Amino acid sequence: MKKILLLSGLLIGLMGNLAAQMSSSQPFDKTIALGLKGGINMPRMWYFNNAAMSQLPQKDTLTIMGGIFADIPLSEGISFAPEVVYVQRGTDMRYVHRTGAQVHYSIKVAYADLRLPVEFYWPIKPYFQPYLVAGAEAGFRLFGEIHMDRTAPIVLNETLPADSSNMFLVHAGAFAGAGVRSRITLGAMEVMLKLSATFHQGFVDSYSPYEKNGTAQAQNVNAYQIKGWRLPQGLELTLGVAIPLKPILKDACASFSNDRRRHGNRGHLYGY
Repeated sequence: MKKILLLSGLLIGLMGNLAAQMSSSQPFDKTIALGLKGGINMPRMWYFNNAAMSQLPQKDTLTIMGGIFADIPLSEGISFAPEVVYVQRGTDMRYVHRTGAQVHYSIKVAYADLRLPVEFYWPIKPYFQPYLVAGAEAGFRLFGEIHMDRTAPIVLNETLPADSSNMFLVHAGAFAGAGVRSRITLGAMEVMLKLSATFHQGFVDSYSPYEKNGTAQAQNVNAYQIKGWRLPQGLELTLGVAIPLKPILKDACASFSNDRRRHGNRGHLYGY
């Protein structure tokens, strides 16, 4: 709950800064940038209102994520940065059951996410612009699996596709974090770099109704207690690289216009 309140407070604060900055009449660079991002995600599950599962240890795991993004300036110091990414969610648990059985339980499910973050940054230097970010995300389950194996006295070794076990199809949540933006010049090209760390919290139960009423094909044996909410979480470390879309035709058009007026005055062009 504290994490949710922290995310909400940061989002509200950034929205306040957004309103204040957008009311300013100061000119700012409106150049849009497009780029790629990639990094690592550390997924886990928050078993809300499920004391037995929430007390089990979750192993820290690393998965690869990545996608495309745009950086759209809204005002000086504020950008809207929508992105589409591939990311994995789940958990990995290894523990000893009360019967003495060694249990391994894991969820590994891939999603395609649409994310809508707002970044509030301080342009200290072109190459050093720290920022805060917060936003919403919604995802669609692509593929994955749920696995459980355990030793005697109840031996089990089963892996099921996520769709067969009726894991909920849709994800929705919010995220917040911090990072550093940097604009550097490579030859004749300007490049934007973004390094960030963000915490992600799901708000939609990843259990499906079919899992909870027992009609789904799932390992609901002993330790796999389907109750409460199973909410995805994640800590992401990412690096983004984008190229600003400079209006390269502007100078050419101006030059052409000047030539037109210069030649036109001498009666050599366009019948002037």
